Amino acid sequence: MFGLQLRPLNPKGDLNTSIFGCKPPSGVWGPVYIYNLAPKITILRILVLLNRVPWPLNDGGAIGTYHFVKGYADAGCEVVCLAMNTVKHHVDMGQTGDAFKGIKSFITIDVDNRIKPIDAALNLLTDKSYVIERFNSKAYREALVKLLTGQTFDIIHIDGLPTCLYIDTCRQYSKAKLVQRAHNVEYKIWERAAAADTSAPKKWYLEIQAKRLKEFEKEALAKVDTVLAISTEDEDFIHQLQPKAKTIIVPAGIDIDESIPVVQPPGLSLFFIGALDWLPNLQGLEWFLKDIWPQIHTAFPDMKFHIAGKKMPQQFYNFTDMNVVAHGEVASSVGFINSHSVLLSPLVSGSGVRIKIIEAMAMGKVVLSTSVSAEGSGAKDGENILIANSVHAFIDQIRRLKTETGLMARLSQNARTFALDNFQNKKVIARLLDYYKTLCN
Repeated sequence: MFGLQLRPLNPKGDLNTSIFGCKPPSGVWGPVYIYNLAPKITILRILVLLNRVPWPLNDGGAIGTYHFVKGYADAGCEVVCLAMNTVKHHVDMGQTGDAFKGIKSFITIDVDNRIKPIDAALNLLTDKSYVIERFNSKAYREALVKLLTGQTFDIIHIDGLPTCLYIDTCRQYSKAKLVQRAHNVEYKIWERAAAADTSAPKKWYLEIQAKRLKEFEKEALAKVDTVLAISTEDEDFIHQLQPKAKTIIVPAGIDIDESIPVVQPPGLSLFFIGALDWLPNLQGLEWFLKDIWPQIHTAFPDMKFHIAGKKMPQQFYNFTDMNVVAHGEVASSVGFINSHSVLLSPLVSGSGVRIKIIEAMAMGKVVLSTSVSAEGSGAKDGENILIANSVHAFIDQIRRLKTETGLMARLSQNARTFALDNFQNKKVIARLLDYYKTLCN
């Protein structure tokens, strides 16, 4: 059976496009269409390569990856996952319940990716990125070869940068189209982390790793058939790094239940939630508590700042005299978010889209964020988010929230609408699968 398939072009070139559910914030839809009369593929066979098991859903990385995997399965694709079960994010698969229901098979390989001081030092004698080499596993490669020689796939989804170590293996043993999902532009995270660090030895080491990571990323981007960029900003960074890269923009989708009402507690309380073993989160919160919060506390002495996240360092429990409440890892992120009114996202480094911002917006929360935190989301200051990058800007925005009638309600409604329009997972996955079918044909 033949069918007519359309896909809008991106101004960057014929092979670049966007699959936003609606017009992306920066506008990438074009008036030209490619007409494809090849036979339609009815069921896509997708192999997903993962550098961690995306469970439990307690950080943005797990949430974003999980919704891709489940989205494929829920859309009727035949999905096989090969995941590294790392020491850092180790999961007892017997405790996941029906989290991966609908997936044909979910295979895990134990990988010890811990940062080891001796290995990190010896890595300096090579030209390879230690960030990536920690995921180089003989057992994982052997399991991949077994899958590729025993089954046929239409698409191999390479999730994140570390699994790009296995691109050559995929090419050797499979004719499937290779698609790499770029969670972030990884080298930019390390460049920004190095710039923000005040320790000379650590800054030096981060700079070396950023350069090596940049070279690895540049090479990987040219090897795959398509790169799924998470935002227009990341797509621009990708093309600056590797002009040969073929990209489409695929936002990080989340499942949003539109029937659940927005919960707004009385008063104004700020909160932060995020994994604190991710360097940009840690750096951003350290900066905010040291340089910004003391003056906010002076201006608004009755206001509290609640922080939650896994792997919380002890230092964050030492600000009780300034109304900072450290919760550590919470049992329910939804419950925590609903018990407060304003998400504060203070990142000063990083790339991609902060899933927790999108999640909070979908729940109708007001978001107060630095420019870096909001980067890539497409949110607009004063319309569906508030932006602040300095002490005075944070104080001014908080004062607006306390005094401007209707501002909280307007931002809350606009944020939820924005999340529903742009990040509803079913819409994101449906458009991506249409692209896959065109790519395979």
